[in-house]
Amino acid sequence: MVKLSIRGRVLLLLLASVLITLMAVGGLAFYVLNTTKITMLAQSEAVGQFLAESMGRKAASDAKNDLQEMTRVKAQHLSRELMMVKKDVAYMADSLQLIMTSPAQYRPRKLPDTQQEPDILSETVYIHYSPELQSRGIDGNLQRQIALAGNFADVLEPLSKYYRGYRTSLYAGSRDGYFICLDIVPSEQGRASIYPSPEVRQDFIQTYDHRERFWYKLGEQTDTPAFSDIYRGAEGKLDVTCAMPYYDGNGFAGVVGISYSVDDLYRTFLADAIKQDGISFVMDSHGRVVFSSEEEGVLAARLDGTDIRQLSESEPDMAAAAQRMVAGGNDVMSVIMNGKKYYLAFAPLEGANWSFGTMLEAQTVMTPVERVKDAVLEKMTELQTTGQSTINKFICRSAILLIPILLLLIYSSGLMAGRLTRPIRQLEGGVREIAAGNFDKKLQISTGDEIENLAESVNSMSDDLKLYTENLAQVAAEKERSRTELEVAAQIQQDMLPGTRQPFPERQEFSIYALMEPAKDVGGDFYDFYIVQDNYLVVTIADVSGKGVPAALFMAKCQSVLKSCIMGAKSPENLGAILEKANRELCQNNEAAMFVTVLVGVLDLRNGHFTYAHCGHCPPLLQHEGRYEFLPLPKSYVLGLWERPYTQKSMELSPGDMIFLYTDGVSEAMDVDGNLFTEPRIRDTLNNLSAERQPEKLLPQMLSAIRQYAGGEEQSDDITMVGLRYDGRPEK
Repeated sequence: MVKLSIRGRVLLLLLASVLITLMAVGGLAFYVLNTTKITMLAQSEAVGQFLAESMGRKAASDAKNDLQEMTRVKAQHLSRELMMVKKDVAYMADSLQLIMTSPAQYRPRKLPDTQQEPDILSETVYIHYSPELQSRGIDGNLQRQIALAGNFADVLEPLSKYYRGYRTSLYAGSRDGYFICLDIVPSEQGRASIYPSPEVRQDFIQTYDHRERFWYKLGEQTDTPAFSDIYRGAEGKLDVTCAMPYYDGNGFAGVVGISYSVDDLYRTFLADAIKQDGISFVMDSHGRVVFSSEEEGVLAARLDGTDIRQLSESEPDMAAAAQRMVAGGNDVMSVIMNGKKYYLAFAPLEGANWSFGTMLEAQTVMTPVERVKDAVLEKMTELQTTGQSTINKFICRSAILLIPILLLLIYSSGLMAGRLTRPIRQLEGGVREIAAGNFDKKLQISTGDEIENLAESVNSMSDDLKLYTENLAQVAAEKERSRTELEVAAQIQQDMLPGTRQPFPERQEFSIYALMEPAKDVGGDFYDFYIVQDNYLVVTIADVSGKGVPAALFMAKCQSVLKSCIMGAKSPENLGAILEKANRELCQNNEAAMFVTVLVGVLDLRNGHFTYAHCGHCPPLLQHEGRYEFLPLPKSYVLGLWERPYTQKSMELSPGDMIFLYTDGVSEAMDVDGNLFTEPRIRDTLNNLSAERQPEKLLPQMLSAIRQYAGGEEQSDDITMVGLRYDGRPEK
């Protein structure tokens, strides 16, 4: 008799059970399920369509209400912002009036003159004389008045901080022809020139007379801060001004004001007014758009001052809406513009006699309707699930007819399963005991099939596991001991290096920062910096041959010898003799023939005199006048192998100069193709980062550039960098 495998016996039992059950239940269940599914799909589609149509009007109404409320809240925000600008202008007028009527309390102050200064930078308070005043000349009384008015700079400079980031002008124009101003010109490259071009500067100096400007005439006609219409400013951009007069002992003395470009005014107040697909704008009392999110079209801000109310023929809906906005209305209405339907909400702005409006395309309002449809479909899916449950109950009731057959199947299957699974249960118990750690357990199963073979394999496996566990415990202990020793060595090595977080907080003549990334737990690179004789800063960077623990031990010896020789020297600037002495000590008892490349620099903190010498090390770079270049290095030899003479070089550092030191782990960093980073790329990368003047910010950016170049390639050598910036002696 052929013995069936376990797989064959189980398969035979399953086939007999499944075939008998499916033949009885399958046909009936399929018929009921298919009929119910067709009916439910038809009903869900009809219900979804009905609810979508009935909820459409509700969604549109809610969208209008939301749009109106959002417009009202934004209008209140804009009103507060405009009132703050008015308060700043009133503060400027009061401050200048106080200066002009209290000459005894202020000292004369001279401001940069547009005629005398070749260029004027952003956020600089300057003075400009009109062509008429330049030709007429300035008498003694007017000269004293101008010197007194120069104290207005103390008002403009702190006030301008609140307008940084936007093209803005804060100024005062005198009736006598002089003009005091602070221009803010946003730039990512630092403080930019207020002149877009030399031609603009020349034209401004020769022709600009503030008394002819629109804002000055507006200030003459009012006693309180008032906003102007759109006009073209001196730089050619569309501007809006808030202006008011100021007075001196003789009455009207001139006009102060704050000017915004229309583009910046929009970015300041309306950038987050509505969704990206909406339109936001502000309309003045003449029906003209002051500023807008639209760059073209009916609602774009224009210099020609188009009155939207006069567009009754081309855009009748917008003309009617403009009429209500100018009248101070607060409402939401449907309009047609450029052939599209919109919902327009508007509200008045307090303090400027303007009106704020937001528009949404009507199609956007249909989005809630689509959400309703999705919700209905989700409910219909739940209904289908409920129907499926009903079908299952029906199938269960039908199964009562099959009870005799099922009982017979259960009984026969139980007998067969017990007989089949008895050796499997024995195998399971034995495996559990082995898994618990009893590797001496042996299974005794004789079934003549795969289970017996499996039991023999388990017995063999338990023997192997016992041997493997014993070996693994020994190896794990060795690795843990080595790992702990490396961690302690790495911490000791790190503690030997000077800290980089404000190492010399009491010294203002320089800034220094170091960064080191070992290729292993412990490395052979090291850096050091310390002050000797109170006037000399010594900075050292070195790279020991090899890696790991031997390199770390030799590194500690090199660091100690170098520092001892420098500290013991009468003149720390005599680096040649110091290095020769250090080399003699390192050559003694150096049976391992290890060596180290070193670069040492000594900075005289009193005058910026910098002396440096190297022993086979990488050339440093000097940043002077915004550009990095390599410092010349004479031919030299490493320390620790031969006794050789060493030479030194020196130079004078200017305040702001920065020296970049590094090891060959930087220049020899490799990408995934094995290409080196190279010294020319170091110079080019530093020049791209030359705007960064702080060593503690420059070095992390340089490390980031190296990692980006390497990609996913593993670091092959220690990476060490030191940045030293000379700031000069502080003034006493």
